[in-house]
Amino acid sequence: MKVQSLKNWVNKTIVRDLSISKSAFIYLFVTLFSILLPLEVLIFKYGVSYYEGLMLDLKRAILVVSLGISFIISGSLVDRIKDKNKNFNIAFLICIAGFFLSNFTDTVFDYIGLACIASALPQMIVVWFTTLVHETNILNRGRITSLLLIICFFLGLIGVVFAFSTILYYFVFIIEAIVFLVVFVISKSYKYIETEERLQSNKKFREIVLEKHAFRYLTSLGILSFIVGNTVIRYTGDIDILTLALSSFFVLVLGGVLLDNVGRKFSLVGSILILSFFIIFSGLFNQDFVLGLPGPIFLSVFYGIAIPSVFLFLITISGDFSTDRGHLKYRGRINGLFTLIWFMSLIGGFIFHVELTNFYELDEIYYFWIPDFLDRLNGFLLVVLLVWMMAMKEFLTSKEVDWASTIRALYVFNYNGVCVYTRNFKPKPNRSEEISEDLISGGLTGIITLISEITENKKRLRIIHKEGAKIYFNYGKHHIAALISSTYLPVLFKKLDAFSSAFEKRFGDELANFHGRVNPFESAKYIVDKFFTQKYAIFTK
Repeated sequence: MKVQSLKNWVNKTIVRDLSISKSAFIYLFVTLFSILLPLEVLIFKYGVSYYEGLMLDLKRAILVVSLGISFIISGSLVDRIKDKNKNFNIAFLICIAGFFLSNFTDTVFDYIGLACIASALPQMIVVWFTTLVHETNILNRGRITSLLLIICFFLGLIGVVFAFSTILYYFVFIIEAIVFLVVFVISKSYKYIETEERLQSNKKFREIVLEKHAFRYLTSLGILSFIVGNTVIRYTGDIDILTLALSSFFVLVLGGVLLDNVGRKFSLVGSILILSFFIIFSGLFNQDFVLGLPGPIFLSVFYGIAIPSVFLFLITISGDFSTDRGHLKYRGRINGLFTLIWFMSLIGGFIFHVELTNFYELDEIYYFWIPDFLDRLNGFLLVVLLVWMMAMKEFLTSKEVDWASTIRALYVFNYNGVCVYTRNFKPKPNRSEEISEDLISGGLTGIITLISEITENKKRLRIIHKEGAKIYFNYGKHHIAALISSTYLPVLFKKLDAFSSAFEKRFGDELANFHGRVNPFESAKYIVDKFFTQKYAIFTK
């Protein structure tokens, strides 16, 4: 009994709703690896490897400026290119060419190569970002992101070897070229091409990002990234790689589970409280022992908590904002803006520490004018951040976790109003009182047509709100899918869209040549189970 209870708890907490196609997961994994490898090479080669003159070196300046500009324009560019796979591949080729040119050390080709790398990487990041958001939903984004980061982060650490070895650095572009071939092959089986219909929106980008809760999350990400950047650059020293790896693994696993089960807001507040504990003792980081632990161990645990927490914050929150139906048109710009805020705040923390330290070194009297400012700033910002975040909107609610219990019925019918498949998730006790499925589908078809005529708007009806019931619609090439639920939940749009796409792909020929026979559609029950029951498996076909 205890074993079964444990199994049920694991299913409910860890693997519930954790479904994604194998081709999508493999594509996300390989493309993320192709990003993390060069990113880690750049970080260790031009950032961590030496401290003197940080951010003042010409190469570093080119990298920072190019990255910042590229993040600004990448989001808008991604939104305009519908074929995301092709977009990623082009940026990837530019990145590979950049690493090749950067091998000509201290020549004009070296600087051109660095500019190419810094221009291409943000584009790759934003495209990957939008693909991840497209393939996940609010119920599984935290755990799937954690799983991808865990696998790719540890594989990507080989970038450390390439960064610190002058000889091996020449082969980075060869490794990336091999990965590109893998990505190109996988792109044949996995496609993400946006449609004009999904990109219709009556909102403006400025309205979205200036909305109260969006602004709060953006500023919170900026403050947290600034704190991490300021602390990481300040407390450098010996790092225990094993401790860093284990703490990062633990934080990613726990963080993903909490984000999807407890909620975004309270998971982030909890992580900030933990970081506050380390910040309190940050002045002791460079000592031999901190609270009985060796200094390098304590510092490594801090890094292992701070860095993964910021990444999870960035990906899940940005993904949640860009999932709303009215935001799809600006998904790349939303993801790009969040990433830009993260990057600039992180760099801002670095620069602030370096410049203020140089200011202190000019004359000892400045210590009396601004006493212990660096020691007190992070603690002050953490308090501000906690107060600021408590007033923020929670994305994940208990209602969304229990989405399956809200579904009442599903109807699939053609544009003539003939029902080809129906599923009652909560059948009425007296089935003789049920209305004919053809009558229901015909009525829904009439409502859709009537509303289009009255409003003189080609934009299709997506939802009907009625007290106690919500009807969601999705439109395929040859069919309409209607899902009836007792509650409005944005995640049901995602599930209905995925179901409708799979249904059209499976029964496209039968729908196009429909002559009244509904028997061929009986096997649709397996597709319904896949999308409208809470799955206990990671991968779907």
